[in-house]
Amino acid sequence: MRQSRNSIMRGASGALGDELVFRQRAGKTVISIPAFRRVDKRTKEQLIFRERFRQAAIYATAVIADPARKVLYQAIAKLGTSAYNMAFRDRFKAPVITAIDIGNYSGSPGDIIRIGAEDDFRVESVQVTIIDAAEVIVEDGFAVANPEGTWLYTAANANATPAGGKVLVDVRDLPGNITTGEARL
Repeated sequence: MRQSRNSIMRGASGALGDELVFRQRAGKTVISIPAFRRVDKRTKEQLIFRERFRQAAIYATAVIADPARKVLYQAIAKLGTSAYNMAFRDRFKAPVITAIDIGNYSGSPGDIIRIGAEDDFRVESVQVTIIDAAEVIVEDGFAVANPEGTWLYTAANANATPAGGKVLVDVRDLPGNITTGEARL
């Protein structure tokens, strides 16, 4: 039953024995049952997920301890979430490569490769590696953010055999998550 004026429970936090847990979220008191520990063995996937969760918690704790980074995450937090929640989510979710446009790349210096990359907070960098047909690295460098929301890489070296080669793209976000993509030439 919802009660709007209950001065006894307002601001309560903690546990009532092993039965109830009281928390504060967005200025409201939330009552739930306590979490329980599983006793069965966890699968390999569950252990990997648990480690990712642990790393996200470590990152979020470090963010709120640094006032400059905390302000960045607090600016995007919605009502009911905190800088900690946003930093946790950012560490937990890797960036996504939405497109690798090699249509304007013919192997000549000055050719443009356009990369679409997004993250729930911010893409920190986009690294591009061009490899020729003989599996030799032609060049490696960073793309530049474009005001349109894409990233542009301008080729600096000539690639005599682009056909059969590939373009590798590494997208990194602020917490250091890396997503790799590939496009065949």
